[in-house]
Amino acid sequence: MSGFPTIPIGEVMSWEDWKAGRKARRQNGMLRAPEVIRRDSSSSDKRLRKLYNGERGLPFTPTKDL
Repeated sequence: MSGFPTIPIGEVMSWEDWKAGRKARRQNGMLRAPEVIRRDSSSSDKRLRKLYNGERGLPFTPTKDL
């Protein structure tokens, strides 16, 4: 996996580099697994839905919007 920013050891990474790297990592990951892999339900649903306004987690951001 090359062609996108890597996390520097002992240095601060810029937000723009992090977002570019995140987008590239997600695109690469989609070659191996579906885009949304969130479970339909779990034993933690009650707690999660209380924390996230009725949802099971934070909203998913499509790769094209990163």
